[in-house]
Amino acid sequence: MLVSRRTFLKIGTAGVGVMITGSGQLARAAGTQSLITRVSAACQRLAPQGWQQLLLEATDGQLNIGSTNLKDELTKPLQIDRTVPGFGDFNLSAKRAIEPGFPDRSLLYHAFASPAVVAGRNGLQLKSFPTLAEIEAVLNYVYGVNPPTMDILRRRAAGRPLGIVAFALQYEDGPDSVHGTHAELCFARAGIARLGNIEPFYDSRSRSFLSLDPARPFDFRVMPRQFAPYLAIQMSGSDVEREQFGPQDALKSVDGDLKFWVPIHKLFDGRECLAGLDLDVTLERGLRNDALAMFHKWLMVQGLMNNWSGDDLENYPFLIKDESIGSLSQKSDYGAGLLIPRPQPLTSEARYKGQLLTFPVDGSYTEDSENIQLSSLQVLPAPPSGLPRYGIKDAAQDSQRPAPGFTNIRHRVLPGGHVQNLNDQPKLKEIIKEGGYNTLHYTDGAGDGWIEAKCSQLTGLVDANIPAYCMVGLPDFFPKVKQRDLMLWWNQDVPKPIRDALWAIPPLALSQTRIAANITLPIGFSINDVTVTAMITQPDRTTSPGSAIKARAGAVQTPNGPLRRGKTGMPDGAAGVFDPGWETSQGIYFSSPSEQTPLQKFLAGYALGSPFIEDAKLCAALGAYWPGVAPDSTRVFQPDKQISGNVYPYPTIAPLTDQEIGSAPLPNGQFMPWDGVRGPDLKFRVISGQRHAVYTDAWRTDYIDLAGTMTAALTSQIDLAEYKARILAMEAVYWGLGIHDTEFKDGVDLTATEKILSVKAKWAVLSFRNAVESDKDAIVAAAASSAASWQVNGPKLYFFHVYRWEGKEFTDPSDMRKVLVKVVEEATAYVSGTDILIKREGQPWKLDTSMPM
Repeated sequence: MLVSRRTFLKIGTAGVGVMITGSGQLARAAGTQSLITRVSAACQRLAPQGWQQLLLEATDGQLNIGSTNLKDELTKPLQIDRTVPGFGDFNLSAKRAIEPGFPDRSLLYHAFASPAVVAGRNGLQLKSFPTLAEIEAVLNYVYGVNPPTMDILRRRAAGRPLGIVAFALQYEDGPDSVHGTHAELCFARAGIARLGNIEPFYDSRSRSFLSLDPARPFDFRVMPRQFAPYLAIQMSGSDVEREQFGPQDALKSVDGDLKFWVPIHKLFDGRECLAGLDLDVTLERGLRNDALAMFHKWLMVQGLMNNWSGDDLENYPFLIKDESIGSLSQKSDYGAGLLIPRPQPLTSEARYKGQLLTFPVDGSYTEDSENIQLSSLQVLPAPPSGLPRYGIKDAAQDSQRPAPGFTNIRHRVLPGGHVQNLNDQPKLKEIIKEGGYNTLHYTDGAGDGWIEAKCSQLTGLVDANIPAYCMVGLPDFFPKVKQRDLMLWWNQDVPKPIRDALWAIPPLALSQTRIAANITLPIGFSINDVTVTAMITQPDRTTSPGSAIKARAGAVQTPNGPLRRGKTGMPDGAAGVFDPGWETSQGIYFSSPSEQTPLQKFLAGYALGSPFIEDAKLCAALGAYWPGVAPDSTRVFQPDKQISGNVYPYPTIAPLTDQEIGSAPLPNGQFMPWDGVRGPDLKFRVISGQRHAVYTDAWRTDYIDLAGTMTAALTSQIDLAEYKARILAMEAVYWGLGIHDTEFKDGVDLTATEKILSVKAKWAVLSFRNAVESDKDAIVAAAASSAASWQVNGPKLYFFHVYRWEGKEFTDPSDMRKVLVKVVEEATAYVSGTDILIKREGQPWKLDTSMPM
C-alpha cells in the first residue's frame, strides 16, 4: 500500500537544520566614498546626456544637477511640473529632489528608476541612462541624507517587532504599484529569477533585464532579481493604517488576521546609514535543487524499487546548490544584492561518480495507468476514476507534492551505458507499463532558496532577522503579460456569465496567495509566516491617523511616459496556482497526525517536474486546466490526452497562432514553434472517405530532445491586450457553436464548470490566426450570405477553423510519432470582439452575437 502524504512528510521534513552558504559583500569598496560623492558622480555623468535639461524642465528651472553645491540643490523645495513626460505618476505630495527617507517622494530617484523617463518635453531622447549601481546610490542617499538613530526607529515601531529583513524590490509605475495611485517602490519577501543558457543583459533605458537576444532566437537569457536589506516593522493587517503599506489587492477576509513585515529604513555599509553606527552589511544567498533527492526518498517511502539513498542523496546532482544555480553579482555596475542564475543548458544528463545517473522504473507503480500522465511518471494524486477533472480536482490546493510532480522515464540506459530513446520504440506504452528498466535522470538549473542580510553592529538591537525567499524558475515565454493583470481582468472585466468556466480555477497571482516559504530549506522559514509573497510598500509616516484611507481614495495619477507592462521578477508576475507550477510548486505541512488537523501549505521548488521542461510540456499541453500565463498548447496535440487512464480532452482557452505552434511558416519560410513541436497539419487527411486531423503524438513528444529548439521569439511579442483578445475570441467561437455557459447547472458528479469544459473539449482548434488582407473578400461574401450588416468590432480580427471529433485517435500507419483523429464536423469563423461570423458544416454563414459583453 502506498504511504500517505502525512507519513511521507514526517520523513521528508525530518532533520532540517541550519546552513548558510554563499555570501555577497554590499559594495564595501564603494563605502570609502560618501553617499553624496556617489550621487554627484552619477549626476555629472548623466547631466550632459540630456538629464540636466530634463530636470530643469521638470522643475521650472529650479533643479540643476550640475550644481557645485549638489547637496543643497537636492534638498531644497521645488515646483514640480508633472506634465513633463515621465513624471505624470510621480507622487503629488513630493516637493524635493531628495525627500529624506522616502524614495516615492524623491524626484531624482523617480527620474533615475522610472522606465517612463526617457525623453524631454520636446521629444528629444536622453542619450544615456542610469546603471543599477547609480540608481542604488540615489536610493541609499534618500535614506542616508538625514540618517535616523536606532532610538528614532524604535519609536517609529511603536512597540511592534523591529527586524532586519531582506526584500525583493521594484520601482513600479502607477498602475502596477501597490496602491495604484502613483509610482511606488514596491517590496515583497519573495522574488523570482529565471534560468537561461546565456548571460544577462541590462537595458538601462527600460530599467530592466531583457530575457531574449533577437540575434539568438533559440536561446534564453538568465533573468536576475534584485534584493536589498531593510529595517522593518511587523504590522498587522488589521491596523487602522494598513492601507499605508498595502498589501496590493488585499484579501480583506484573510489579511486582517495576518502579520506583514513592512520596510522603514534601508541598510547599507558605512556611517551614513544609521546615526552613531558604522555598519558592515552583507547579503548571503543559499540555493537548493533537491528534486532528485526528494524523488528517491519518495521511492523509498512508497516501497518502490530504489537504487540510491542515505549519504548519496546529499551529493550532487541529488542535491544541487548555491553557485551551481546562481550567485550574487560582483559586477560594479549592477550594485548590490543582484541574484544572477548561472547560465547553463535548460537540461542536462545527470551524472554521478563518473557514470550516467539512473533509477529503476518499478512496474508495480507504472502498471497502474493512474500513475502515468501522458508518458511521464506522475507523483501527484490521480483524480477519481472515470471522471474528467479539468483542474478542479487535480489542482486542488490541498494536494501534496512530496517529490517532482512529473518525472521523465523515456530514456532507458542499457548495459554498457547506451541511452535508448523510448520515444522511438513502437511499444513505448507497453515498455513503460511493464517497467523493470533503468531510466536516465536529468538535471536543470531551477531551484529555490533564500537571501539573508547580516550586520554584526545591529546584534542585540533588533528582534528578528528575516530572510527573503527566492526562486529560480523557468524561462518566460510571455514576458509582457503579468499574472496579476490576467487575474484583475478576469475578476473585474470578464462578463460574469462566462467568468466561472473560462478556466477551471481562478487565475490567481502569487502575490495574492497567502502561503509560507519552503520550510524544508535549512534557513528555517516558518510555516506560520504566510505573507512572504504579498506586495507591500513603505508606510508614509507623515500621514495622520485615520487619513490614509482618505488619501488613497484620492486622484489616480496618469503616467505620461512609456509603461513597463510585464514581469519584473516580483510575485505579481508569477502564478499562484500549482499543478505542479511554473516558478515554484507547493508542499503540505501538518502539525499533528490527526486527519482532522488543518493542512498548511508552503512553496516548494522540489515539486516541479524533473527536469522542469517535463512539467512545461504537461502544463502547456493541458492549457485549459491551469490558468497561468504560459503557452496553451492544447491544440498542438491530439484532443484526447488520455491521462491517468482516463478520457481526458481539454478545450483551448488562450490559443496560439498557427505560426507560433509551427503549423504554418513565417513569411521567410521558417517554422518557429515555441516548443520545437510542429502543430497539426492545417489540412485534413482523407482515408477511405473519412477526414482525419493529423497530430504529433503527445505521448512520444519529449521536450528533453527539443531543448535547443524552444523559442520565445514569437510569444514574447504578445502583450496583455492581445492575450485577452485571444481568450475572448476563443470564447466567442464556443458561444457561436451553441455552448452557452448559462445553460449548464451543477450535477451530482460534475459541476457546471466541468460540464462546460467537457462540451467545449468536443471541439478542437485546427487553425487560428490573425485575419489578413486575403481574407477580405471571404469576409465580405460571408457577411452578405448571412444577411447581416457585420462590421469589425474592435482592433482585432481573427480566423478560426475548428472541428468536432469523436472516438480514439490511432497511430499513423506511416509514422508512429503521428496520430490521426476522426473528424465529425467542421466549422470556420471570423471573430471581431465578441461578434462572430460562423459557418458550420452544411449550414450557411450566420452572425452570432450571443456572447455576453
